[in-house]
Amino acid sequence: MAVDPAKSKAVSQVVRQHPGMSLVAVSPGIVVFLLVGFLLNWPLAILLGLVGAGAGYYFLTRQK
Repeated sequence: MAVDPAKSKAVSQVVRQHPGMSLVAVSPGIVVFLLVGFLLNWPLAILLGLVGAGAGYYFLTRQK
């Protein structure tokens, strides 16, 4: 499960060049995080946020 350095660099360049597009892409996750935090509890929201961030990083940078 190695991380492809070229893909990782490409993803970070896109985020630097287009921060608004990146914000729009992650805004549904932010809404879910806030809803879970307010309606259920914050530790579960933090856990789901960490799992989501890890899964997103893995799927964006994995080698095929």
